[in-house]
Amino acid sequence: MTTPEQRDGDRYGEWDAAYVLGALSPAERAEFESHLAGCPRCQAAVSEIAGLPGLLSQVGPEDAARLTDPQPDEPAPVTLLPTVLATARRQRRLGRTRLLVVAAGLVLVLGGLLLGLLRGPDAAGRRYAFDPVATSGITAVVELVPIPSGTRVAVECQNAAGQEVGSHLSVVVADRSGGHGTVRVWEVKGGKVNRPTGETTLRASQIEAVEIRVTDTGELVLRAPVR
Repeated sequence: MTTPEQRDGDRYGEWDAAYVLGALSPAERAEFESHLAGCPRCQAAVSEIAGLPGLLSQVGPEDAARLTDPQPDEPAPVTLLPTVLATARRQRRLGRTRLLVVAAGLVLVLGGLLLGLLRGPDAAGRRYAFDPVATSGITAVVELVPIPSGTRVAVECQNAAGQEVGSHLSVVVADRSGGHGTVRVWEVKGGKVNRPTGETTLRASQIEAVEIRVTDTGELVLRAPVR
């Protein structure tokens, strides 16, 4: 979440974490995405915490059960989440390793709440964050949803800057045997949130990674490992 110093009255300043974690209602999500398209500060805020769903997905069942045990004698302060996220952002500037440590601390402190958001009744699939491979200005997450014919691959991406408007990108599924298959192609629109969605006959357990590539050249731009 954006710190009070950064907010300056922006009513959307506290929505970035809820957006990344899928906790906004459909109406709130559409409202925030409309704002996001023209707000570099919020674009940067979303980019900085886009990896949290991937980190949280690595918490095992035993850890999740332990984290959700009630602790009535020591309630967490309401300011805890903004403080931890602000700390994570400061640490990210000092290096990726420190960011992972702070984010892992966030998992331990708020595991029960966040796991509920990610794995509750409305979360039909699992979300993974893309890691940048080439400089593109794009941030993205992908949700893999089991369907009778295989897996639905639903990507949400924000083209903040850098990728040429009008060019085409492809969502590519890499399987664990080394094969690749394109599930969707879409046109880049500057500053817009895109949701390219496709399907594959592979089960989620057979998918090694989901990739975003430049359609014309095959250049790898982003990659989301599936663990």
